[in-house]
Amino acid sequence: MAAVLQRTEPHAPAEDRRTRYRADIQGLRAVAVLAVIANHFAGWPRGSFVGVDVFFVISGYLITGLLVREFEGRQTISFTGFYARRIKRILPAGLFVIGATVLATRVLAGIDRYHFAAKDAIAAVLFSANWHFAHTGINYFNQSLPPSPLQHYWSLSIEEQFYFVWPWLMLGVLLIGVRMRLWRHEHARPVAGAAIAVLLALSLVLAFAQTADNPRAAYFSTFDRAWELGLGALIAIAGQSVARWDPGLRRVIVWGGLVGILVSLVVIPTTSGIPAPWLLLPTLCTAAVLAAGAGLARRSVLPLTNPVSQYVGKISYSLYLWHFPVAVLIVAVVPRYSVAYWLAGLVLIFGLSAASFHLLEDPARRATWFIRRRGRVPVPATGWLRYVAACAITAGIAAAALVAVRSISPTRLALGPPVLVGRTQGDRRDCIGAAALDPRHDCAQLNRGNRVAPLPGELPDDTGGAYACYAYLGQPARPCVYGSHRHNAIRVALIGDSHAAALLAVLRPQLNALHWRVTAYTGQTCAWLPARLAPECRGLPQIQRALLGRRYAVVIATELRQYSNSVAQHLAAMRPVAATGTHIVVVEDDPSVSPASTACVTRIAYSATGDCGTPATVAYHDPDRLALAAARLPGAHVVGTERFFCRAGFCPATIGNVLVYRDTAAHVTASYARTLSPYLVEAIERALPPALR
Repeated sequence: MAAVLQRTEPHAPAEDRRTRYRADIQGLRAVAVLAVIANHFAGWPRGSFVGVDVFFVISGYLITGLLVREFEGRQTISFTGFYARRIKRILPAGLFVIGATVLATRVLAGIDRYHFAAKDAIAAVLFSANWHFAHTGINYFNQSLPPSPLQHYWSLSIEEQFYFVWPWLMLGVLLIGVRMRLWRHEHARPVAGAAIAVLLALSLVLAFAQTADNPRAAYFSTFDRAWELGLGALIAIAGQSVARWDPGLRRVIVWGGLVGILVSLVVIPTTSGIPAPWLLLPTLCTAAVLAAGAGLARRSVLPLTNPVSQYVGKISYSLYLWHFPVAVLIVAVVPRYSVAYWLAGLVLIFGLSAASFHLLEDPARRATWFIRRRGRVPVPATGWLRYVAACAITAGIAAAALVAVRSISPTRLALGPPVLVGRTQGDRRDCIGAAALDPRHDCAQLNRGNRVAPLPGELPDDTGGAYACYAYLGQPARPCVYGSHRHNAIRVALIGDSHAAALLAVLRPQLNALHWRVTAYTGQTCAWLPARLAPECRGLPQIQRALLGRRYAVVIATELRQYSNSVAQHLAAMRPVAATGTHIVVVEDDPSVSPASTACVTRIAYSATGDCGTPATVAYHDPDRLALAAARLPGAHVVGTERFFCRAGFCPATIGNVLVYRDTAAHVTASYARTLSPYLVEAIERALPPALR
């Protein structure tokens, strides 16, 4: 999103500002911001995220043009004036939306996501959001959580970093050459153009390389995105020659560029080639419009210059700031893509943006911030009262809303200690968690009242410490040992991915009573396969060597059921271990959870006795190929899981007043795992020979 001035140099004569005003650029802003809103709010068209890249090119064009004209007129660049204008243009609305979003997250999304949002807000305020989200996005568990409502600040951070560096770099190149008499002042444009071309080429080469090697880092990297801003800067330097071309030809170029931008919204995929090479299409088309559109009559490109496009372009910064928090947080109130979602979302996006622009953004840009009097300390101007009042009103609304939400939200259910294997909870009052599905109990209702554990807002952190020794992508194996320290303890290996790590919360309460010593080998993408088939799991060769060394009497394995590895590939890794005499028990992966079920739990109207959940046909749609392999392996056993999660063809999101899943990747909460412990461990024991029970 281009956080730039509506007009260029404010100290230039009024006639000059009018001649430089580009209605077509304002229309380009409208196209770009509407594309971004469509992408984040509707998920269509598939390439509409390129609106951000259109903004990058516009920003590079406008800022570089302003700086070059100032240098040509004054032989220097006023950094005080430049950064003062940037601050007045960007910070008031940007900071207000950050604060309002953090408050709204606390009200609508719970305490855990509020803590995440507070960290994201710090990164956004420090203009480092792109690096922050590149780092946090690498975490597998963050990928399965809803996006941060401040994630869109990554593009603003890239622009601000550009603003911090580019004026100094450009002035340095120009002044050094002048003072060393390598060129004269009138050569400013060719020199600046040559410097931009070199930097653009370097950035583009880096973007191609890193997109292939590390696409997530490339997506957020300032260095990999600099070529887009540089392309706009190059047009600002060299575009004067295009302005001399025949107007008819330039109209054709502008229309061709506009059509190219619209085509890019439809054809660009989301899976690969971002930022290079796919983004060459929308950025080059934007550059064509900027270069050829200068001086054309407004009627030549009415889609960009009509009053509606002009107004949307004028408030585009506010639209960009508000649309993503609304799109992310509104699902806490209404189901995604419902009629209420469309109506409330669009009204909020455009209503908040218009109010923000007219009451905060535009007045702050035009106002005097401090009153200076000779011999006295500058004092804030009275215009600050409007901003302070808006902040106070927003905080008050958030406080009242938090009280209202708490009044209808579930209260905390205190869980007792885990029940040991062989015990029972026969009392109806003890129908907590997995016990509510036990046919040996007389639980008339699956859930009673409106107390739950954990609270919906605390789901992300309900891990029970299961990932303390988890190996993330590219890390070596980090085995940890749990359970009995007796010399004759039964040695058990637990292997698999993040779903296997979640089993620790099931196993650990029973280990001492069973005399089991469990070594956990868990890591991201660490399916039980031959090492050559899972190179991302660096520890897999070490794990397989340990299993083949006859060190373990039992191997317990599970993994995400969505993996596409074949049954034969799993058998290739399992057979050598089974041949050593080790007993293999595969715990069928827990059922998948639908996005609708996850959203239902996090909605403020959620109730423990509601109908949030996933049909069993959907939850078990993907076959568990590891379990299928174990079923074909003589001596191996499979523990089915459907009876622990589903009833009558439906897998509820809340069982016995305990929330089952932490996220959309079906990671089971530690709270539910504790209640499941006696039942699942009992099933694993039955799969073992008597000597190991």
